[in-house]
Amino acid sequence: EKLSKKEYILDPKKAIIYFPHLPRFMTFLQQRGILNEYEAFLLQSRQNDLQVFLQDHHIKEKDYHHFVAYHIPAGEAVKSLKFREVLTFLKGADGRPYIPGSCIKGALRTALAASLIKIVNRQCFIGQAQRADHNQSSRWYLAREVDNLEQELFCRLEYKDPTGKIDLSRNPINDIMRGIQISDSAPLDYERLTLCGKEDRKPEGSINSLPIFRECLMPESKARMVMTIDLPMLKKVGWDKHTIEQALHQFADEHYANYEQSFPEDNNDAPIAAQQGVDMILGGGAGYVSKTLLYNLFNERKEALSMVSKIMQRQFKTHGHNKDLNQHRVSPHTLKTTRYQELYYQMGRCELILG
Repeated sequence: EKLSKKEYILDPKKAIIYFPHLPRFMTFLQQRGILNEYEAFLLQSRQNDLQVFLQDHHIKEKDYHHFVAYHIPAGEAVKSLKFREVLTFLKGADGRPYIPGSCIKGALRTALAASLIKIVNRQCFIGQAQRADHNQSSRWYLAREVDNLEQELFCRLEYKDPTGKIDLSRNPINDIMRGIQISDSAPLDYERLTLCGKEDRKPEGSINSLPIFRECLMPESKARMVMTIDLPMLKKVGWDKHTIEQALHQFADEHYANYEQSFPEDNNDAPIAAQQGVDMILGGGAGYVSKTLLYNLFNERKEALSMVSKIMQRQFKTHGHNKDLNQHRVSPHTLKTTRYQELYYQMGRCELILG
């Protein structure tokens, strides 16, 4: 969800951002007799902010408890002259933040696909991916070919239609990932949220700060999920817990080799290496490479780099991706980072520990 300046209250002096609970806020405004004025405020085309509206109607911080759902540190947003919108963290039905199990399973699926890709005939899929560069709808075309590749990789259970009338070879019933289920996390505390900006790092080391801010979990936050493994099902393809962990480690190593190592470290980088588990990159704003298989599909990094740079050029024609191959030597040519308490963190990086 994206919130405009009319939907949150920023206190730049205290570096706090408040998020109203809409039903309670409407009740409060009605009790104050200014609901009509608020509706007129919303209809104004100007980017007026909610704090100014509240001040103009003599509503002070001591009144906030009547209608504010929660508040978090505003972080770097208070220093940004172009701060406008907030991209919110995913919330459950109770309004509290949580991490969906599907997010973890999606990252796990990508890592396992990168492992499985080494045992199939890649050349067919490489050819299909290369043809995407010549297709007018390259993004859609490539997504379709990736779906075909994933079906080839994961539909391995060999269940058949007893009548023989339906081909189930590419049916989800044969998807080996059915043997891995991951629950949503328990609700997380609002106190673990902070506001983080977008800090794009270039291969030569420069950092471009952009006025895009999102709610993020603070470093050292912990979430617990339940992973259920159907061992008899996974055994049919030679998988177990060790196989899963091994694939995750391998994908993290390849992500570093193919992408991360192209960006220099900064003196203010936070120590981020996993201590007990494995590095994993999750969530919005984390970047293209962590969620795709193109670098893993090719035997040679340069071939993959050429393909990715062409796809980037077609999708983002004004972003300078024509320099990715020969000048930047990495594509995309930005590492997605953010800043928290003066230290840089890679966006979305976390540590997954399998108990």
